[in-house]
Amino acid sequence: MDTIIGLGNAGCQIADRFAIYDQYTVFKIDSENIEKGDRSLVLPRRNTPEQYEKKVPSLRRFFKGITKDVLFIVCGAGNISGASLRVLQQIKAKNINVLYIKPDLRFLGETNILQENLVRHVFQEYARSGILERLYIVDNGELEKVIGEVPVIEFYNKINDLIASTIHMINVYQHLDSVYSTPHSNKNVSRISAPGLVDFSENQEKLFFSLDNVSEKCYYYAINQETLETDGKLLRRLTESIAKNTNEEDINTSFEIYSTTYKENYGYILANTSETNN
Repeated sequence: MDTIIGLGNAGCQIADRFAIYDQYTVFKIDSENIEKGDRSLVLPRRNTPEQYEKKVPSLRRFFKGITKDVLFIVCGAGNISGASLRVLQQIKAKNINVLYIKPDLRFLGETNILQENLVRHVFQEYARSGILERLYIVDNGELEKVIGEVPVIEFYNKINDLIASTIHMINVYQHLDSVYSTPHSNKNVSRISAPGLVDFSENQEKLFFSLDNVSEKCYYYAINQETLETDGKLLRRLTESIAKNTNEEDINTSFEIYSTTYKENYGYILANTSETNN
């Protein structure tokens, strides 16, 4: 993924986090909180998702120079999410991945809940049918559990940082050579994914969304070079940890180990399914 497109406030906030990495070109579309620029488009504010859908302008000039691999980021809480499909239709020749943020439904009105449910399920069907390369789903409720106790003023900053850094690191490792890997054949139909972290100390997987009927789990371990050179029990610990967390025979599991200069060791996970979720 080389191009990032953020739609709406949450989408643009997370897109901004990707902008700190040199390999991404970032575009933002919103009706507030951004200033018009070469890669920032301000849409007139509308009252309903349907109005946003009908009034999306031509984006051919705006997306000039867009790369082949795209990550589109949107949250289903706002009315502007109604513009999602019209925006994606204008870049349908690209390899489109979607990062969908599921909001806390407890604090949405009935109309917004219906809109969120519609957008999320349409994206899932698009992923299942192969229109999307992949659909990443994260849930603000699950993310709150992962980040723990955070001051209110920093809450969304911490969540957005976590989402962007996790997707970025998984993307990076998918394009690097590992020092150790197990064979893995990705099921082409398992395009709905929940990213997450692996806690080494507690042997816990912390997925950012609760998937139904997981068919694949891919682990990415970032291990300090010195540890790789001296710890003779590391591989056994990792395989035993994975075995405990994937005790269902029908889950296709793989893992890769990467050498780093970081003092701390990190683990990331991508859980995949072909099933739609409630």
